[in-house]
Amino acid sequence: MKKTVKMKRKAEKIILSSVLAGTLAAGIALQEASAEEFTGTQLKKIGVFLSNFTECSFTSISRGNFIDHPGEMVKFAMCHNWINTKRYRLTKKCGKESSKYNNFVQLDPKYVAETVKKYLDYDFREHQGYGDYITYDGHTYCMPAASGEQTPHVKAVSAQMMDDGTILVRGSSYYPDAETYADDNINVKAVIRPYVWNGNSTWSLVKLEMEEKPFPH
Repeated sequence: MKKTVKMKRKAEKIILSSVLAGTLAAGIALQEASAEEFTGTQLKKIGVFLSNFTECSFTSISRGNFIDHPGEMVKFAMCHNWINTKRYRLTKKCGKESSKYNNFVQLDPKYVAETVKKYLDYDFREHQGYGDYITYDGHTYCMPAASGEQTPHVKAVSAQMMDDGTILVRGSSYYPDAETYADDNINVKAVIRPYVWNGNSTWSLVKLEMEEKPFPH
């Protein structure tokens, strides 16, 4: 009887050791997965995501700032569509202004709302103009078709998942028209949130801060 009890206890110890070993291995695997969560390809995509803001001259902004100032969301959406899409129309007239020589960009307001939703996860309804630069007549957005100044892009160098589910990103800015690669000066800090838009995994902006880096000469 005693021999049977000893054998049973020994078997229980073996099972417990196996369970602990399996748990430890799973923990190590989880750590490795976490460490490898952001691959070079993913960091590149994060950099492109943040560059959508910096190329439109938004280098120090938060989602809250955007929401508090709807005109800034209009400015971002118009700029983004002008640079990255072909959903606009080029015309010679913008509201009361017309020109035989200069083009104007006209954009359906649904694309402004769509862009805001995609990058900020915000349901935009506050359609309005932006200063003297962007007009809105209740049906169509319009602005001059200007190239603008040289603006920076972002190379994401590191990304860390935070306890609240957001991602802390550090990176370096560079000017693609003058530089092939970003330098080692980490001057970008951003917080983004994992987000599914139109069935695709992406991010929405929480906050972006970029220290100014002069245009190289």
